[in-house]
Amino acid sequence: MENPLDHRSFIWIINDADKLVFVNDAWLAFAGENTAPQLTASLVLDQPIWRFIQGQETSYLYKQIFRRVRAGKSPVKFPFRCDSPDCRRFMEMQLSLLPGNAIQFMAQILRQEWRQSLDFLDTSRDIPREFLKICSWCKKINIPGRGWEEITAAIVALDLFGRHPMPRMTHTICDACHSAIRLELNQESDEKLNSDRTRPNATAPGEGGRP
Repeated sequence: MENPLDHRSFIWIINDADKLVFVNDAWLAFAGENTAPQLTASLVLDQPIWRFIQGQETSYLYKQIFRRVRAGKSPVKFPFRCDSPDCRRFMEMQLSLLPGNAIQFMAQILRQEWRQSLDFLDTSRDIPREFLKICSWCKKINIPGRGWEEITAAIVALDLFGRHPMPRMTHTICDACHSAIRLELNQESDEKLNSDRTRPNATAPGEGGRP
């Protein structure tokens, strides 16, 4: 069942050390409305954002996103889910670069569906998890049937922040990086071989004629 849309914008900012330095009133109100009233400004500010991001895979994705934003590839926008036991929330997040390598997060609710309360986050259940392939060199993610794409495209295509649990991550190397690395190694090998061939032969101690 869909309810009237919540038009609030939830905004928080981290500094260049990934510490929370700002949360707006809507963010605090949302936390209080969703079983986290303990998340007051005095508790969350000046804390590493990693304290509030659960899961190794999710943290890894956020670190890659932060890197892209701080490299000037901003803003970055992607869909995600923020569910509670009685509500499915389909949301969108946008990350923008601020002066001093700070990052602003702005999240909005696109749609929410209320339901009978259920414990869908029961971690005691044995839920099978697939593996997600990530290139260790370029950080692209393999999308089945489409190949290797940028992490932001993969988040949208695979709905990574809308799935529970998130797929496990396995590091590998994509075809393009594998070819590039092999080419680089071959070039270095050829250069070393050519250098050895053109180097003058040195006379070993004790060899050759004596004056």
